[in-house]
Amino acid sequence: MKNIQIGIPSVFLKTRWWWMANCLVLIIVFSSCRKFVTVENPPDILTSDKIFTSDKSATAAMLSIYISMMNDQYGNNGSFACFSMSSLAGMSANEMTWTQNNTSAPYFQQFSDHALTPDNSYIGTFWSDGYGYIYRTNAIIEGLSKASGVTDSVKTQLGGEARFMRAFCYFYLVNLFGDVPLVLTTAYKENMSLPRTPAATVWQQIITDLKDAKALLSDRYPTAEKLRPNRYTASALLARAYLYNKRWLEAENEASAIINSGKYGAALPMPAEVFKKESTEAIWQLQPVIANANTPEGGIFLTAANTRPNYELTQQLLNAFEPGDNRKTTWIGFSSVANPSWAYPAKYKAGAGALTEYYIVFRLAEQYLIRAEARAQQGGKIQLAQNDLDVVRSRAGLAPTTAADQPSLLLAIEKERQTEFFAEWGHRWLDLKRTNRAAALLQPLSPPGTWKPGSVLYPIPDLELKANPALTQNDAYNN
Repeated sequence: MKNIQIGIPSVFLKTRWWWMANCLVLIIVFSSCRKFVTVENPPDILTSDKIFTSDKSATAAMLSIYISMMNDQYGNNGSFACFSMSSLAGMSANEMTWTQNNTSAPYFQQFSDHALTPDNSYIGTFWSDGYGYIYRTNAIIEGLSKASGVTDSVKTQLGGEARFMRAFCYFYLVNLFGDVPLVLTTAYKENMSLPRTPAATVWQQIITDLKDAKALLSDRYPTAEKLRPNRYTASALLARAYLYNKRWLEAENEASAIINSGKYGAALPMPAEVFKKESTEAIWQLQPVIANANTPEGGIFLTAANTRPNYELTQQLLNAFEPGDNRKTTWIGFSSVANPSWAYPAKYKAGAGALTEYYIVFRLAEQYLIRAEARAQQGGKIQLAQNDLDVVRSRAGLAPTTAADQPSLLLAIEKERQTEFFAEWGHRWLDLKRTNRAAALLQPLSPPGTWKPGSVLYPIPDLELKANPALTQNDAYNN
């Protein structure tokens, strides 16, 4: 089997001259893979008009993005696509801390201390990877519009996947940085000098792309496993986008469509089964592509007995679990190298060896909690919101919620999201930001003077400000 990776210039990195030499081509690079797709070897370098002359090469262009998402966390500093969103945003949310002493520690510690600087290389990679993926999705959308040899059914599928992926990238960029340039074409010279677009406009584009993706995608997965987005994958992100924008009824409806589809099991699986590759709860997964390796979490979070883990879960997080919560016993590991013992994330159990786990991007429990929150916010649906919350609590081995009014129920849902999604895609950090509770909960945990108004946003990277004078810095980082 082969997998495919397209190298495309990062939209805003004028300073990265090696990208500029390839600005008019798509480079197809083959590396080892297990079973994502069967393709024929094309030439090493293909112009975009040649890529979109067959179903196989056009599909390869899309698949290369998913492969890069799993590859990037091993070769780059902070791709938001996978592991780094869980670890670095997890440190921002006081879920975990970095325990090792090495050259990365100062930049890592900035996330925990809320003392980020614009030259933090991990921040730079969040930005450059996000826009690198966006450039590639834009190239696919443009290429499909002029494709001569791609069948209509493949055009439809790939068009839906590309719009979903563009929305996915902008979702994280706008949440991490606030206003960001909205790039919808491959006109890189113009894109390099774009100013920041108001976040509200970026959100409009995210929702538009996801609606378009839903219209183009089928409810069936293009692969035997859940490795490429389907219609419900777009719905999952759309439900989240509606929730973040306080469009409660629309969030409820999108989540209900997924829950009621019957595609993801009649009941949530037990905690030990959630993160396996055959998980019935998974809505969209990414397949590991590194030989003899499972997910990045399995490789980096897990630790051997009597060994200090790389990342330690904070006492604040551990205290959030109720007695008898099966997630604490199943999803958290403990190492006895020190007293008290070190606690670390252990949702994924496999590191090296046979492939037993895929990387989950969206799963069904989130949809129950999205619907619970959306219903609670509507006021007259308290019982329905309690029912959804209790689906997740029951799977964890907990009794039904005792929260009986809107304020207490919303806090109960927030707490459930904390214990359900810790060390997973930065959920806690984004939740505290969107509910305006970050300052109240995180400032007391930060070193004196580090938390500032505006610390909920990451700084615009130095390299980007130097490359594009039209960009401005977020307020918390203007000296």
